[in-house]
Amino acid sequence: MSVRLDVRGIDDTIRRLAQHIGEEAWADIANTTEAYTRKMANESAQKAPLKDGGLKNSIASSPQKVDAQTWEYGSDLPYATRQEYEHSTHSAFIRNSVWDNEEDYRSAVERRVRN
Repeated sequence: MSVRLDVRGIDDTIRRLAQHIGEEAWADIANTTEAYTRKMANESAQKAPLKDGGLKNSIASSPQKVDAQTWEYGSDLPYATRQEYEHSTHSAFIRNSVWDNEEDYRSAVERRVRN
């Protein structure tokens, strides 16, 4: 199970706005995306059901860059999806972490584009 943060179209937008905001903005947005992916992974890990710590550790250590505009995190453990969707607490620990950070991430990117 993995969560992918994919800012679709942002590279085209940055290129079109490059004359106004510059290439530095692209790097700043990429850094913001990385920071929020790591933050969400850590929050997801803290909220994950805890038996032996395997799920928590696999999530916390999983963020990786896929390409210039995409980061992902999750768990490679076979029971991760079941825990996310079927655990008795119905905590949706990964989805809730993404949802809890969605607006702040969007606002951070928008602020950077406007500056």
